[in-house]
Amino acid sequence: MPNAILKGRLLRLCQKEIKETIRDRRTIVTLLLMPLLVYPIMSMALNRFLLTSGEIDDGFTICVSTEAERELLDSWLSNPLSAPPKEIIDSSGNELAKFMVSVDEDTSPAEAVERNDVDVGLEISNIETSFPTVTFYAYRGDSVSLAARRVVVERLQWLKLADAELELQRTEPEYRPPYQVNVTDVGQVAENSLLATIVPLVLVLMTITGAVYPAIDLTAGERERGTMEAVMASPVNRGYVLFSKYTAVVIVTLFTAIANLLAMFTTLWASGLLGLLTGGTQFPWLTILQMLGLLVLFSGFFSAVLLSLTSFARSFKEAQAYLIPVMLLSLTPAMLSLMPGVSLTGALTILPLINIVLLARDLLAGTVNPNSAFVAIISTTAYAAAALSIAAKLFGSDAVTRTSEKSFGSLLHRPREVSLQPTPQAAAMMLAMLVPIYFLVSNGLIRFIQASEDTSVQIMLLLNAAALVSTFGLLPLIAAWLGRNRFKTTFRIHTFGPLAFIGSILLGLGAWAFAHEAFVLAEAMGIGGLSEQKIAGAKESIDKMREASPLLLIAVFAVTPAVIEELCFRGYLFSAIQNTFTPLRTVVSTAILFGLFHVLTGNALLIERFIPSTLMGLVIGWVAYRTGSVFPGIVIHFVHNGLLNLVVYYEEGVQEILSVLGVGFDNQTHLPPLWLAVASTLVVVGATLVWLSSRGRIKAQAALATGSDQHDRKLPESTNTADT
Repeated sequence: MPNAILKGRLLRLCQKEIKETIRDRRTIVTLLLMPLLVYPIMSMALNRFLLTSGEIDDGFTICVSTEAERELLDSWLSNPLSAPPKEIIDSSGNELAKFMVSVDEDTSPAEAVERNDVDVGLEISNIETSFPTVTFYAYRGDSVSLAARRVVVERLQWLKLADAELELQRTEPEYRPPYQVNVTDVGQVAENSLLATIVPLVLVLMTITGAVYPAIDLTAGERERGTMEAVMASPVNRGYVLFSKYTAVVIVTLFTAIANLLAMFTTLWASGLLGLLTGGTQFPWLTILQMLGLLVLFSGFFSAVLLSLTSFARSFKEAQAYLIPVMLLSLTPAMLSLMPGVSLTGALTILPLINIVLLARDLLAGTVNPNSAFVAIISTTAYAAAALSIAAKLFGSDAVTRTSEKSFGSLLHRPREVSLQPTPQAAAMMLAMLVPIYFLVSNGLIRFIQASEDTSVQIMLLLNAAALVSTFGLLPLIAAWLGRNRFKTTFRIHTFGPLAFIGSILLGLGAWAFAHEAFVLAEAMGIGGLSEQKIAGAKESIDKMREASPLLLIAVFAVTPAVIEELCFRGYLFSAIQNTFTPLRTVVSTAILFGLFHVLTGNALLIERFIPSTLMGLVIGWVAYRTGSVFPGIVIHFVHNGLLNLVVYYEEGVQEILSVLGVGFDNQTHLPPLWLAVASTLVVVGATLVWLSSRGRIKAQAALATGSDQHDRKLPESTNTADT
């Protein structure tokens, strides 16, 4: 069936699901009525909270029982000696608080405070003597009342101190104060602090609310109404059906988030609280746009999570029972935005939902760390893909179309039949697990190295190799075993000709020059680049590496990455998506993933590595497609890494040879034209040899695809007749 027809069907399915969802009255209530009703009420409550939570512009109220007490208190507070020294007021930037004293002869000051009529109550006993006793009353737990009592007590303490010093100076002219008190504020007040605390919590809860009903209705609701069977019986791919439902849930969720975002800011603006929250007078359009981009990611993630749960339920009630714990669990990370001291660092950057809430808080506060933000976005995207892959697996199972007795444990059961390649859903789940595990392992290794001063370089190198094997090597292997995939076809372990072997060596020898040029161009465009601190750190690491044997360096930085990374990217991932994507998309997708994982290294975001790594991924991916084997990519990868490591290891000898030849260049400058010409020749010759060695295979593949009337028929990747 032509792609245009399939795309047309998919588009019509998406339109159908979106229209039916938006027309539902319950969706309209969630999408429109709730924001219109909730935020004005919240604004009024917030306004009331601010008016009763420490605002002292209008002054404090103090209650006394007699006119004599009022006159005495007024004389104390109006006395200039009761004010703190001028340097303290100036340095702290706070003016003296105002007090309004009232007399109530019928009610005791304590009762007036308890009724919340005044802020502070005051009683003065022994008022006729020279030593009166002052008793203050404040409402327990009330911040305004406690603050008012603290301020007036401090004023009277300053007055006592000033009177005592004057008396001492009068009786003892030589008296000098024992010390002088000064107060100085340091640091800057974080802008948008209150806004950054409230907005993520509200948006998370309201966005979740908008996603719950459409997710339930489009899966468990249809199953309960008996319309799911008709959908499954239609001549439409089940993946298209699921994608259309996912699109509908994402759009409704995103619309809900946008409606809540705009309603929140508009209500705050209309109530006059926006300036207090944002610290400015203009409407924060840029902040809204930044939050909108984050909400797109959050909507996609949470919609996938909800669909993965509701696709398993057989009825509306069952789906609600599944989602209630999810709603309760969502409150915990959302409440983290209210806690001071919790930041988007370390393991929190990869914890789902928590990382989005904290990133939203940092975004509104203007304190976003690019490294942490990148990790949070990549991990959340991976989690969304994994959740959607779970939904796809459940959507195509008997747990959806019939009332079977499957449980969540059935997701971990291995299939009964052996398959040649993993599914794209399985690859997405593997990547979702790879992101946090790789992050934790690499950061754990870095911390171990930093804490272990006596660890030898050889042990560090071996640990580096072990970390790579345990992540990029072990996880795809486990995923292939769980999916009961044939290792040979999954990891594309096929033979290839001698021409392809020679061509791969030449490509590895010449491609490094173009990777270097890509790095220099990226730095010139402002993408990444090495600071002086990074360069100094890299030189220090290289000096330590020279203490080890060059063979160990080649084994750790050339052999291990070449084998493990190629089996993961041009093996497992390549075989998982090649039957779904076109060859071009397969090569580009695996290359981009290859580049992204080279950016995400340890606790640093090495953006400068993305373009060179992606470029190498494109070259190796093209060779992997042409040859149908993972081994040529391993050869290219090994030659490329090995050459660079040997040059770095023997840098002094290489520099001497270059100086004799009259050639020299810096690591951050372009290569000489002669070098580029030689490298270009190697690449062209190598690519030609690979192309010549794979002509027969590509022609056979095209002939088989043309003569087949089944779209899901796969061409065996090996040219070996026994495999075919």
